[in-house]
Amino acid sequence: MAVRVIKSSGHREEFSEDKLKSSLAKAARDVGVEVDGEVSITPKGDVYSYELSDIAELELLRRAIDDPKYAAVATSHLLGRVYKEALGKDFLKHKSGYGERAVAKFEQLASEGLIKGEALSLLRAFEPRPDFDRSLSYNALRLFTNGNYALRGGDFRLAETPSMAAWRVATAVARDTEMARRYYGAITSLKIVPASPFWFNAWTKKEMFASCFTLEVEDCLSSLSHPNRFCIYDALAYSGIIQQLGGGVGYDFSLLRPEGDVVRGSVGVASGPISFMKLFDTNVEVIKQGGKRRGAQMGTLHVWHPDVRKFIKAKTGELKDAHLQNFNISVFADDSFMEKALGLDKDPRYPLVNPRIYLEKTGRKPVEELRLSPPQEAVAGWADARELFREIAEGAWDSGDPGVIYKDNLNASNPLLGVEVEVAGYKFRYVWRSVNPCAETVQNPFEVCNLTHINLAKFARECTGKTLEEKLACIDWDGLAEAARLGTRFLDEAIDRSRTGIGIIDEMNRATRKNGLGIMGFAELLIKLGIPYASWEAVELINRIMAWIYVNALDESAELARERGPFKFFEESAYARGEIPVLKFQDYVWGKWERVRGAFPPELREAGDRLREITMRTREWLGPRLEALREKVKGGVRNSVVLSIAPTGRTSILAGTTSGVEPVFALAFIRNVTVGTLIEYYWPAVEWLRARGLWTPQVRKTVEETGMLKDAPLPEEVKHLFATAMEIGWLWHVLMQASAQQWVDQGISKTINMPANAPKEDVYWAFALAWALGVKGITVYRDKSKSVQVIYTGLKQEIKKKLADTKIIVKPVALEASIEEAAEQAKLKALEEGKDPYCKTGECG
Repeated sequence: MAVRVIKSSGHREEFSEDKLKSSLAKAARDVGVEVDGEVSITPKGDVYSYELSDIAELELLRRAIDDPKYAAVATSHLLGRVYKEALGKDFLKHKSGYGERAVAKFEQLASEGLIKGEALSLLRAFEPRPDFDRSLSYNALRLFTNGNYALRGGDFRLAETPSMAAWRVATAVARDTEMARRYYGAITSLKIVPASPFWFNAWTKKEMFASCFTLEVEDCLSSLSHPNRFCIYDALAYSGIIQQLGGGVGYDFSLLRPEGDVVRGSVGVASGPISFMKLFDTNVEVIKQGGKRRGAQMGTLHVWHPDVRKFIKAKTGELKDAHLQNFNISVFADDSFMEKALGLDKDPRYPLVNPRIYLEKTGRKPVEELRLSPPQEAVAGWADARELFREIAEGAWDSGDPGVIYKDNLNASNPLLGVEVEVAGYKFRYVWRSVNPCAETVQNPFEVCNLTHINLAKFARECTGKTLEEKLACIDWDGLAEAARLGTRFLDEAIDRSRTGIGIIDEMNRATRKNGLGIMGFAELLIKLGIPYASWEAVELINRIMAWIYVNALDESAELARERGPFKFFEESAYARGEIPVLKFQDYVWGKWERVRGAFPPELREAGDRLREITMRTREWLGPRLEALREKVKGGVRNSVVLSIAPTGRTSILAGTTSGVEPVFALAFIRNVTVGTLIEYYWPAVEWLRARGLWTPQVRKTVEETGMLKDAPLPEEVKHLFATAMEIGWLWHVLMQASAQQWVDQGISKTINMPANAPKEDVYWAFALAWALGVKGITVYRDKSKSVQVIYTGLKQEIKKKLADTKIIVKPVALEASIEEAAEQAKLKALEEGKDPYCKTGECG
């Protein structure tokens, strides 16, 4: 029986292998190679036209490991499908008029009400360039087409190319044509990559660019019965709106009374914070971020809360794969608790405090206090801090949850700490007591942070230098400074354009003007420079890079203040006193280190001492710049904070580089993300080995089976350079995060990866050292500690067979599907979606 191909119109035609081969040959010629007749595919049954293309491209990608030309052909073929749908079938024949067709498509979208009409004047001011489309990898294009980075028309078909999307983002943020050109150039060169909400929402009716939100959850059900308060169901409603727009939300549940406490209004007893967290978990399941991506949430509870032990166990044991699956969870710990936990305070007893009674007796919210001194009536009991800290570490060892947020570390760089502020009629004491889902932004409730990332791999060349100073000379420091300044302006302008429709959030956004400029591609940069991730050279390099980005970003924020005015609460801030927040933070960290270092084993003391020396060397390197900056910030800064390092899950795929400040995860792996399942090699490693004649059949076999080089017949220095996340010892992970944190005024999202056989003691010391060295929030993930995880290393493991048996390649929302089929595919995607590796729920940034 003949196999038929089902077209988007519903028309069926007999499958023609010659027609498919001709399509692949044309795609090959577009990238200057020939594959005539080399790829043979025969479907087993009737197939949709888009499925047939998927099958052909995947066959090309399988061959690419032996011959890279096949990857180029697969990418060209997919791009042809994009052009056919967005620019019209005849564009592939003539390949001219790209800019005119782009403008015409945007005019069509405006007439359909899918983008704002006011966009057209800026969009017509200059034309997009197709070279950006050709620069993207296959996986980047797949993300673009399936991950809602591309707008779709009323018929649900793709309405733009990658270059058009970059054009839309640049013009939506810019105040004028010249800035739009600069932003467009930075984005299309992949030197600066805006976070996902920019791509989702630019020039649409839901023009919201922020990634990171935090909400207040007060101890009441609704503002209907408790006016002028932000109660549980208010937070639930706000959260739904934010998730639909593509943002992630963090909530601290510490104000909710503990389970079993009295509820006077109903003469009953409270069900406790964890029961209400289930509501927020279900809320995300229902909304699914408007189909854009899986919802991301962080739930925190302060260590003094009477339900803290229930919270610690909420995602461990039998619950870890079934309970609160749309939440990351973390425990807030203060210095007092940590000092008791590590035996620095001889009295291990730590008070458990009922927040309801604390508020009644003191008139203050306990979450606004850094160190609690509770009245006796509010003490619900006592915990042994040493035992409780071990329970936290054991929970993380078991399942990756909970993480820990160190509240004093968090606030040591807070430029508004303790200031009484008023926003939208709401008065509060400004304290960072909430974090976003991946903990890279640290916030007072209702704050917002926009994210954009500098791709460090674009600022270095292949380097033969031997010493660190010689390798530093291979970095384009001037270009990096320019990127930091341009990224700062981009984010600041985005604040004025972004709206959620929630009054207090939008006003807070414009009041504190938080920027979250971060990085990606650090691990790729190290490879270019020949520096192993697990090395003191790498620890010092990240220290210098983040310092350089910080001083340039803050200096640019001061320039913006002169042009446009400072943020609302500048006069009450540390800046007005000539203080640099990260220097204040460093003084706090290293002052504390002197007091606590004796609690650590000798090798950890030595590591801490060495990191302090590195930080002081960087301060000396930037000495004159820092002194000038102290004077400059007294005149005003535009943004209350400037830096944050996000996990860059999706955006690093778009840029074709490594995530955030993370090492290479694996050299070959299966990645589950919301756009489908991607089988990937880490191509820079393959190309590096091939160029040196080291990509032998045995090396390839080892990489495919394990995702690593450790058992490959290669020199040790090569294995060290390409060591992957699970091979790198936890101490190097912590040192890298702590080193970067010295110069980041917000937080850093990083996973401390550990192998499956890591002992519980490793988690304990990782958590303890991170606190002592100033890390603001820490997450540990032990390999295989969950039954389903985001990335599986290697391509030939049993797990691959298991996934393959259940159709590993998730059908995309079709490029050529009918509206009905596309809707069905969208449902399938919602059921089968996965998560990003460095943000356990959702894909922050």
